[in-house]
Amino acid sequence: MMQPIEKFSFQYNVEEYKLLEYVYPVAQEYAPDFDYNENTGESFMAVSQVPDIFKGRYNARKLRHKFTVEEYMQDKELQGYLKALELDSEKFWYLLLFCYDYSWGICMKGIEINKFPVEYIRDLVDAIYSNYAGSGMLGAIFNEPISITLKVGRKNIVIDNNNAIACIAKFCDDGLENNDLTNLPNGHFVDITRKSSDSVSVLAYYFSKMIISAFNHQEQVKEKRKKGANLSDKEKMVIAHLLYLTDIISNESVRESDEYLKAILKRYKDMKIRRLNSFYF
Repeated sequence: MMQPIEKFSFQYNVEEYKLLEYVYPVAQEYAPDFDYNENTGESFMAVSQVPDIFKGRYNARKLRHKFTVEEYMQDKELQGYLKALELDSEKFWYLLLFCYDYSWGICMKGIEINKFPVEYIRDLVDAIYSNYAGSGMLGAIFNEPISITLKVGRKNIVIDNNNAIACIAKFCDDGLENNDLTNLPNGHFVDITRKSSDSVSVLAYYFSKMIISAFNHQEQVKEKRKKGANLSDKEKMVIAHLLYLTDIISNESVRESDEYLKAILKRYKDMKIRRLNSFYF
């Protein structure tokens, strides 16, 4: 039986680095760090600090999982698939812990991200333009009655003049088009007290995508795929077994087929999660 490491060191250690070999590229893909050149002011991608956060959470026994290494190793079918894909079971254990913990931290305990100011302005412009019907002898015409209300404390300022509202939309639209607003202050962009969660199926999707990312960084795994395929059948079955092992999906039938995996990958392929990870923030 595999014996997991008791604690990770934060100093470079060859053996510990090897244990997290599958974690590093996934962490870099999902949570890279950024730095900037002091001379040019340009930003550049730096090495992710997420693996160190993972080690800290592992050492403090804060990882979200309830499944055990015994359950993982005793799943003979899963271990058979890993062996067929030439994946190291011990290294994959730490990948599994990381992907589950990271997925839970963003999907089920995520920190809400407010829109950028530019996005609020664009929403206002789009709402006005979508109701605009043209202009007549008296100016702007709208399909539905329209007004803008600005609340300042208990005081309301109401703009219900069609021409004024049309001008506001035009001024805002021109401003977005002709001005560099990338440095516009973001205000309270993140409120760490506002947590939100998604459905279990979104968690299953996000977790599965992280495992797929790990597969994509292993050349020997990609070589076993059919020409033009994004995943091999064995890769799909690994994920199917993991969804059940982690109890993301409690129905044991998920282990017998890749139908559920195919369904969530299709359903959520265009989904963007606007949240920060509360565990890896």
